[in-house]
Amino acid sequence: MSGLDFDGDYGRQYRQRIRLSIPAYDAVLELGAAALAAKTPAARQVLVVGPGAAEELPGLLQAMPLARFTLLEPSGQMAEFCRQQIASLDAGSRCLLHQQSLAGSGLDPEGFDAVVCHHVLHLLPPQQQQQELAAMLSQLAPGGCLLLSSYSEPAGQENEQSLLEIIKARLRMLGMDEATLELFLSGRNKVVFSLAEELIQQQAQASGCMPPQMLLRAMFNGLWLIQRPAT
Repeated sequence: MSGLDFDGDYGRQYRQRIRLSIPAYDAVLELGAAALAAKTPAARQVLVVGPGAAEELPGLLQAMPLARFTLLEPSGQMAEFCRQQIASLDAGSRCLLHQQSLAGSGLDPEGFDAVVCHHVLHLLPPQQQQQELAAMLSQLAPGGCLLLSSYSEPAGQENEQSLLEIIKARLRMLGMDEATLELFLSGRNKVVFSLAEELIQQQAQASGCMPPQMLLRAMFNGLWLIQRPAT
């Protein structure tokens, strides 16, 4: 379970907080949608795991115009944000929202043409990250793609301290006060857990998928695309 309260104050300020905490947040959503438009433009069934406020939904609807979307969001407050986003896009005929997690969801055994998971796995400790990643990869139909973004500290990062200083400067420039800044940084690998690139590679191989493609790295955040062979 996440140490962040998505049904409380954190959830109410979610849109503002995630834009502070995720560098290049809009670029992640834009590039992710573009990758799926290139790889799975004729997708019919798409799974979105933990959409939060569903800010990725406009780009996904455009990238895969034939697709129907299943959204799994366990938080009640976030699910309401999803409903509002679906209504604002007039996408009710294409979107089915379930207020639940991926575990025990009883999804279509034939799989999905695309699975999308933005900024979720870093809310889980490493063992749960592995389980969730394996579960998402198992949902891919032949030729299907997993689009994944997460907080991820590169292994053996020699200039980690320099990057941390840049992150601090960015957050100060965006108006974060010093007390909140220290609280934010102290949560690394305690509340928000780094997703190891090695784990992504191992799980892709174990699931019979192609090696992950790194689409974007912005400080300690990454965007990957993993595809299952068509045969």
